[in-house]
Amino acid sequence: MPLIESTISADALDIEATIDGNQFLTISKILYKSAVNEPRSVTLQISDKESLLKARLGAELVITAGRGNAIHNLEFKGIVKVIKPGNQTHTIVALDRITSLATSEYVFYKNSDLIGEDLYYLIVDAADYRDINVTNALGGSGIIATKEMNLGGLQKRKDFIDKCMEYMIKSYDDSFHKKTDFLRYNYAIRSGNLFDLYLTDYKRIDAQPVLTIKEDNANITGEGIVAQIDTTRLYNSVTAQSKSDSTLFETVSDESSIKRYGPNSTLITVDTTNRDKLEDAAYDVLQAFSTPTYSYTITMHNSEWLGLGDLIALDVPMLEKDIVLPVVAYETELGNTIVTKLTVGEPTLTLKDFVRQLQL
Repeated sequence: MPLIESTISADALDIEATIDGNQFLTISKILYKSAVNEPRSVTLQISDKESLLKARLGAELVITAGRGNAIHNLEFKGIVKVIKPGNQTHTIVALDRITSLATSEYVFYKNSDLIGEDLYYLIVDAADYRDINVTNALGGSGIIATKEMNLGGLQKRKDFIDKCMEYMIKSYDDSFHKKTDFLRYNYAIRSGNLFDLYLTDYKRIDAQPVLTIKEDNANITGEGIVAQIDTTRLYNSVTAQSKSDSTLFETVSDESSIKRYGPNSTLITVDTTNRDKLEDAAYDVLQAFSTPTYSYTITMHNSEWLGLGDLIALDVPMLEKDIVLPVVAYETELGNTIVTKLTVGEPTLTLKDFVRQLQL
């Protein structure tokens, strides 16, 4: 198909868009929104009625975007969900095939068929649906379904996948990680209709970022680098109590954190009667939860090549040291220029998930 005659200049980015195989005549703006474990959305702004008449709810929208012959992460295949005609500008919104998993027919998953299977393959099998290509999802996780997970029942495909994802957490026992470096898997369609189930190892001591961002970076625009500091999962006093003997417990506190943020305590139960092990568990939780959770949004020109899971290093004065964090969401707008707003941050575990991993 020939390239679209688009009003988007976007720094020589080649753009081609069709709906049910029919080409759009004019596109004034394209907005991509993507986040882990959710459908990616694309919003098109068009100005001609001929293109609008080609659109219908449920139609397939296909976009290819890149420079030259390079395959680009802005390639998109999805389903039109919203059409908004206007006086001069019309809007079309499409979601990728993850939305088909969320709206699928109900499937009965039998616990007896699930127990003993690798969660990775159970997720991939559920995602193999309605034109989703799962050939990119390979490798397995070594995380095995158990009776206690209670994964079975009558449910839609995405609900089953998300239930499995609660347990898709990897632990490490090597010299490159701390013993409490627990990493959560994520899934997404990052290009076209390819389903990815992936693990981003940003905690590895020698993690290699694809990009280092400084405040004086020439591509920084708009709001620049904005930090969000969250204390809702902060605990600076942890009491670990024996599961079998409630009179046995140990408490560990971080006085500097209490002085700075105020006291916030939590109680965990551990399957042991050994006081040293109770103290160790309380200490591990304290180390992981006694500081706020940070995330950052970064607004940049010409960064549309960055995608979910990419590692970004931040080297800015507001931080005591450089940090490496994964991209967990982004918005990219293609118009007269290319502007991308990245969200980078630590995919946090709940206290319940963390304690469960400690005891595995």
